[in-house]
Amino acid sequence: MTDTEHLPVLSSVVLLRLIDYAKRPVSEQARLNAQLDTVLAMLLPDMPAQTRIVLSGNGSAAVAVLNNPLAALVFAERALRANDSGLDLCIGIDHGPVEIVSSDSGEILAGDGVATASVIAAFSTNNPLLASQNFRTALAQMSPGAESRLVPTANFSDAGLRTYNVFSLDPLAPGRRRRRLMMLGAGLVVLLLLSATTARYTLPNRPQPLADYFSTPEVIPERPKPAPPKKAPYGNFWKNW
Repeated sequence: MTDTEHLPVLSSVVLLRLIDYAKRPVSEQARLNAQLDTVLAMLLPDMPAQTRIVLSGNGSAAVAVLNNPLAALVFAERALRANDSGLDLCIGIDHGPVEIVSSDSGEILAGDGVATASVIAAFSTNNPLLASQNFRTALAQMSPGAESRLVPTANFSDAGLRTYNVFSLDPLAPGRRRRRLMMLGAGLVVLLLLSATTARYTLPNRPQPLADYFSTPEVIPERPKPAPPKKAPYGNFWKNW
């Protein structure tokens, strides 16, 4: 299956590879190739033809998606479900330059994006879907938050001792991240409430509210003056006597 209507410079490359394809009998190889073609035929119509390049061969297929890392990841996740029917796919994803070149066997998809995706797919033994650091970075830039589904896994080295920092798919990771953020937010609210309560009862000479300065002063009634002492009616008479 070949689609060369559009040639992207930078693409998210999804490489599908059948595990131990070369070791299988010819009849089983033919059956697996037919299953792989069926998977592609079912999933590719969901992506516009001008945004993808698809090249398939014996035991593998490469899909280059232009300017849409999230669509590439969704395609890879859906393709991985074919393993439930016994297809034994392993998938590698990278984001990098690709080009279509001619060879004696026909057109092939080449470039750093394809080469890296192919190497990563070869590492997919315990984890059937692995993605490169370049792909995760592109996914975070173009679809922020979607990269949380790709979690770090062990680093790998190829025959040339080149090290690859790869990520595996964890569909439950976004839910755990949301729960952590909710717990952190709740903890911050409780901390602010405790800080406000502590400050209310421990700070000395708290300033009065502004309204207190403009309130009507309290009127204190004056105390009555004591009455002068009464004079004796015959006091002056006995004095003058």
